[in-house]
Amino acid sequence: MKALSKTLGLLLALSATFAAFAAAASLALGSTSLSAGNATVTACGTPALAATRDVDNSGNVTQVTVSGIPAACTGETLSVALVGSGSAALATATATISGTTATFTGLGTVAASNLLGYRFAVTG
Repeated sequence: MKALSKTLGLLLALSATFAAFAAAASLALGSTSLSAGNATVTACGTPALAATRDVDNSGNVTQVTVSGIPAACTGETLSVALVGSGSAALATATATISGTTATFTGLGTVAASNLLGYRFAVTG
């Protein structure tokens, strides 16, 4: 019984090893787009972003102002999503960053009472 379990264990280990090699063999190795070198990379960390909203007399959000944008993010794209229940995006907007604050308008009709938070993304 011990010999059978050892044999099955060995066969299972060999099968897993061969499967890993087969998967690695399917990778393309002929790419020439990667090269060694160095380049300056700017850090656009956004852990301190904060948003405030303006609300009209009907209780709808008219604009959102995002502050705390690092200067290193200038020229990149900032996306903001107004989040409601169930993490659903009630409205989204994007803008090119040109300073340490960004103001978003034209968000449609979003009731301030439905707004539970914000999501941010910076892409460059």
